[in-house]
This record gives sequence, C-alpha cells and structure tokens, in this order.
Amino acid sequence: MIKRMCIFSLALVFFVGGCSPQVNYVEEIQYIQAMGHDFEEGEHLVTGLTTIFTAAEDTLPENHAINVSGESLETLYDSLQADSPRYVDTGRTRVHLFHEDFAAQEGVFRVLDTVQRNPMINQDMKVAITREPAREMLESEYAFQLPIFRYIQNVIEWNQKEQMPHTSLHDFMYNYYAEGADPYLPLLEKQEDNVRVAGLALFQGDMFVDEITLEEMQTFRSLIESTDGGTFHVKLNENDGVTFHHISSNPNWTINQEPDGTHVQVDVEMEGGIRQAYGIEGYEQENMEKLKQLATEEFERRMNEVIQSFQGRNIDPIGIGERVGQNVRGLDIQQWEEEAYPDVDVDVNVDFTIDNTGAVE
Repeated sequence: MIKRMCIFSLALVFFVGGCSPQVNYVEEIQYIQAMGHDFEEGEHLVTGLTTIFTAAEDTLPENHAINVSGESLETLYDSLQADSPRYVDTGRTRVHLFHEDFAAQEGVFRVLDTVQRNPMINQDMKVAITREPAREMLESEYAFQLPIFRYIQNVIEWNQKEQMPHTSLHDFMYNYYAEGADPYLPLLEKQEDNVRVAGLALFQGDMFVDEITLEEMQTFRSLIESTDGGTFHVKLNENDGVTFHHISSNPNWTINQEPDGTHVQVDVEMEGGIRQAYGIEGYEQENMEKLKQLATEEFERRMNEVIQSFQGRNIDPIGIGERVGQNVRGLDIQQWEEEAYPDVDVDVNVDFTIDNTGAVE
C-alpha cells in the first residue's frame, strides 16, 4: 500500500510539472507603456514607448522608443516585436496619443477598436490628441522625474480632478456608439519641458473636427457631470473681477415632449468660495447678493454660448440627443439630430451659492 502511494505521488509530481505554464520573467519582457500615432508621408507611424527592466537590483527601469510604420495596427504590432530582442507586451499600455492631423484625416476608431479587443487592456486607459507629433511628445525629456507615460497619464488625471471632464478609452467608445452623442478627448501640447492640457478635442464620429478652450472646457464639464473642483473667474468690468475656487456643480437635465416640440432644460446647482476679489467694497450681505446675481448670470451666459456653439458646429458632445432619445418614445433620433437639434432651445438655469468669503484681498 505504501509502495503504491509513493508511486502515485511521484507520478503526480511529474504530471503537475509537465502541465505548469511557461514563465516569462520581468527582465525578459518589453512592456509597451505608451503608444503614439502619427500620419507621415501617407503611412501610419507608431511610436511605442517601452520600459525595460533589468535583473540588477540597483538599476532603474529604462525607457526606450521603438518607431515602426505600416498599414494596420496588427502589422504594426508584428513590427514592434520584430524590432525587439524581448517579448513585447502591449496589454499594459496606459496611454495612446494621436497627432491632430492623424485624428482629423484618418480618424481614431480603427486603432481604438483594435486596442479594446485586447482583453488585458485597462478600459480606463487614457487617450489624447496632441498638437505636436505624438512621436515628439513621447521622445522628449521633461522636468519631472517620472517615466514619460506616467507623467502624461498624471497630467490628464489631475486635470480631470480640477477642470476637465473624465475621459478614457471606455468613455470615448461609449460616446462613439451612442445615438445622439459625440466623443471628445483631451488636447495636449508641449510648452518647453512640460506637457499641458490646451483644451478639449471634439469629434464627429471618430474624426477630430474642432476644439474648445480651457475656459469653455470647464463650462462644458459643469453641464455634463457632477464636480467638486475647478476655478472660475468672473469679470465685473474691465478692471474688477472675482475668482471662485473649489467650484462644485451638479447638472440635472429635464426633457419634455410637448405638442409644439421638444423642451430641454438643464438646472445646474453650483457652489464655490471666493479666492480673489478686485473692486468689491466689503463683504456685506448686500454686496454678496449682488455678486451672486452677477456670477449666476455669467455662468448661464457661458453655458448658453457653449451649447449654441455645439449646435452651430452640428456636434453634440453634451449628448442632448441621447437624453432626448431616452425620454421621448418612438423618436427617430437621426432625423431629430438633423432637423431639430441645431435649433432646439435649451433653457439653462443656474443656482449659485457663495459658501464663504475666506481671507481675500
């Protein structure tokens, strides 16, 4: 009996050993942490930013860029592997950058559709449009002592906390497929040895067609999502003004179908403190009420301008059409977008509260 158990145990060891998966050590893998997409001389140029780990304990990971060109992302992946002495892993890519010319001429769906089919890809992966060639942005040196992919990722994420709507691969693809909505992505640019968010890139389908400024981007953000950060400056006249910070906002959209057409209303609750003030004589209740009224009117004006600007460009990043489609039964959303959306009147109402005056000058 004991002999049989020993034979069985040895057989089990050999069986398990023979079925164990192949192990790839970290120093044998070349991770593609960021990818840049440019359109040069009629070809799709991909820059893959890799992190190379070494076995030495006191050696930091190295960043290395691989540049390949081809007609499809699948063949480009093959080219990345062909140019590397190690196994190339694209499942941990955290950032995809598209030069504005590529996004305007080629569109970004074909690339992102291939990317999202990788089951290892994080759906919160950051995607952005660049003013400079993506290759240049990934191969430059920056003042911050961080891996380049991490630095760019942090720039996007911190701006999302303060002034930019949340954007990711998942968000872009959702808006791309949604009926009555258009996608948007952060627009990045280089300034000497830094990267900054220059605004928001607007899409029609998957084609980059326009952009909005940082100020317009903050207003847009207040219309589509609840926020708890951000700064707004309100001019009282040519020389005087107030800066509000830690602005919180909560939009509530109401859609009603009446005999005379579709009525759209957005009520936005906003709250913030005064950071700086110029030209205000004291902080008595009367002055605060006047300031509240002026700020409310300014917020409503900006929101109306952003909405009307989108209507004039025949794009809908706010997703008004999607909201209407969800609330009006039997609506032909494509016909509504073509005929009604450009002229639909959106009633904007802001309820703004100054939560404290603090120590201001």
